[in-house]
Amino acid sequence: WCRRQPLLVRFWGFVGLMSVRLIVSTLVPPTSPGFGIIIQVATPDEEKWTAMPCFLLASAVAGAWPWIFDKLISLVTQKDFWFTMGAKRFADNYPLTCWTGPAMREAFQRVYGDGGDEHQKERNGKLGASFAVVVGHVVPFMGAQTTIMQRYFLPHPLDTIVSQPFGMTEDLVSMALAEATSNPVLASWSLTVLIVFFNFARGLIFSGRWADVEKHATPDSSAVGAER
Repeated sequence: WCRRQPLLVRFWGFVGLMSVRLIVSTLVPPTSPGFGIIIQVATPDEEKWTAMPCFLLASAVAGAWPWIFDKLISLVTQKDFWFTMGAKRFADNYPLTCWTGPAMREAFQRVYGDGGDEHQKERNGKLGASFAVVVGHVVPFMGAQTTIMQRYFLPHPLDTIVSQPFGMTEDLVSMALAEATSNPVLASWSLTVLIVFFNFARGLIFSGRWADVEKHATPDSSAVGAER
């Protein structure tokens, strides 16, 4: 059915599919890469190049559901975060996702540390929460449950939407491999772009280089006090 539809209709079908993924892949985390393959197969051969962009955009739109559910429930309860807190309790106690919460808290604590002084506490808290969500999305089989409870760390709805595609790294690789059956050249280009992007991200973002630059650029408080 999907292969016969125009791009816009097909895209909204993918949004529905990625919304279902949040439930299915939370209950059975290893199923997450399968949704990328489904989207790849559901795209016509002559439009295979649209599969990955549609996949990423559809996952971003589906990331708005936790915020929507929180707001709908708040109309009755007059309190926010009911869905988020319920999702977190479920993820913390469900056998296949119980490791997600501790892993995200550990990621937060590694960045936050002891918090620092009053000026640094808020900044380190924001960095720690952002890092915890990125880790939750990047680690394989953690993306779906991270999405439904990530407002516990980052309350703003745009954070949930924008960060959602970060959890699709392993899915993009599986989609590129699935492309090889119908379009080997496109599959080769897709894998090359993904590998180059991952290496750039590793070197420019996750190597700690920017933290070192900022550390050297920020004047030491004791030195400033001594100078005064």
